[in-house]
Amino acid sequence: MERRVRIIGLLVTAALVAAAPLPVWAQDKTGGPVVVSHAVLASSIQRLTAQSPSWREATAAVAATGRRALVITPDQVKTPIDPDTLAQVFPIADDQSRVETVLVVVNLDLLRKLSGLPVTAVDFEDDVDRLIAHEVYGHAIPFLLSGSLAGKCADPVAGQSAVASCVIQRENVIRREMRLGLRSECGRESLAIARRDRQ
Repeated sequence: MERRVRIIGLLVTAALVAAAPLPVWAQDKTGGPVVVSHAVLASSIQRLTAQSPSWREATAAVAATGRRALVITPDQVKTPIDPDTLAQVFPIADDQSRVETVLVVVNLDLLRKLSGLPVTAVDFEDDVDRLIAHEVYGHAIPFLLSGSLAGKCADPVAGQSAVASCVIQRENVIRREMRLGLRSECGRESLAIARRDRQ
């Protein structure tokens, strides 16, 4: 039965992700349960692994389950995401709500357009790290640790304080450890791109 669930999960993942093999460097440099498809994303995962004890602990716990997060860009998704969305998470669940894989789509092109910065600029790298902290540590890892849709760690709901939400509390753990500034609001206000918009 477990093998059948894994096969179903792989088939659903294949239906969502464009048929392009992940480059060897992406798998080798990050290792573990977070597989990336882009050099900028791989660099972010390396920074998180180097600087955040909580990230290392959580990814080690996920690795023990055999589950994984695939961190990709919109051009690798067959079903388009909203072009104005910076990042989005898709847990891949079977008919019993079990989750083996979570897709994390990060719109690097939109981030570049909004920031006007080269991908090697510190502010750009910091914003990528903030997005990965939110989407992977905040959303994807709880799904993967629980192995179920019941592991959902939600965004703030209408009328809820941002810092009271599960996902922003988790995101702030990584932000604190990496000195990326704590998040206290919804939307893009806590990103470097928001500061640039105000200048």
